[in-house]
Amino acid sequence: RPKAGDLMEGTGGIRKLRWGREGRGKSGGVRVVYYFHSDDMPLYLLTVFAKNERANLSKGERNELAGLVDLLKQIWFER
Repeated sequence: RPKAGDLMEGTGGIRKLRWGREGRGKSGGVRVVYYFHSDDMPLYLLTVFAKNERANLSKGERNELAGLVDLLKQIWFER
């Protein structure tokens, strides 16, 4: 289910999926940040972080990832 995660506002379509780890409780889960454009393009795993390490990505990090997504799309569709 590539569209399972929540869209992250202002990122050009990046999604954040909350994933619990067995036996770790709510705070022991991880956040999986990925980009999925369509079935014509691969799904890209961008970063993973533990929920107990941080709550979210900073605005600067989101902007950097949005730029990376723009580059990935450009490279993919120009090939």
